[in-house]
Amino acid sequence: MHLCLMLALMLMLGLLVQSPTIGIDGAPTSSSRRLLTARDYCFRSGKLSDRQRLRLDHMAYENQEYAHRYAYCFWTKLHLWNDQNGFQAMQIVNHFGGPDRLNVEQAVPVINKCNLSTRPGAASNWCYRAFVCVLRTPVGEWFRRHMSDVINGNA
Repeated sequence: MHLCLMLALMLMLGLLVQSPTIGIDGAPTSSSRRLLTARDYCFRSGKLSDRQRLRLDHMAYENQEYAHRYAYCFWTKLHLWNDQNGFQAMQIVNHFGGPDRLNVEQAVPVINKCNLSTRPGAASNWCYRAFVCVLRTPVGEWFRRHMSDVINGNA
């Protein structure tokens, strides 16, 4: 009883932020469902082996054709990548909970820099290289943790 009152007070004072990816009932919100739907669709359409799926779930994006295809499929399925401009930085921020969850001043420049620095080549290869570039940054670390939470049902 006391714990519930303390949590309610903390929420009211803004000391505790409810995750925008978990609903009040503990079920994943539409953002988490979209991530899982895109992930599962790209696993199936890419005809990935169990080993490849496991590697991708552990965020091990090897420079292999299957990883290129998966990254391109995943981000285009979410409508967060387009072949002309690359990653849609602000749409990504908004998709992952907005400025309250992802630091705009950090994320947008990193994403845009990775778009520019990896641009030459076919769209699927560009998407893969830009994604791996982002993964090497603090924004990528945040993404790894978030996706792990989504995959494990904690978001």
